[in-house]
Amino acid sequence: MITLPLVALLALVAFGLVMWGDEKISGILVGVVLGLALATTPLGPPILHAVKVASETAIAAISAVVQ
Repeated sequence: MITLPLVALLALVAFGLVMWGDEKISGILVGVVLGLALATTPLGPPILHAVKVASETAIAAISAVVQ
């Protein structure tokens, strides 16, 4: 299992790549590895659930406005 310090380190590397404009293939690879590492930690499922609930709420709100 991936540990949270490794995820934090990957997040800092991804942040640095985005901030200093070096977002080429290295930024993409760090982002993918960060996502996979985060998904294997205990924080992954609650984050996924929060994103799912937020997207469903946004879709419901937009649907209500359109109808």
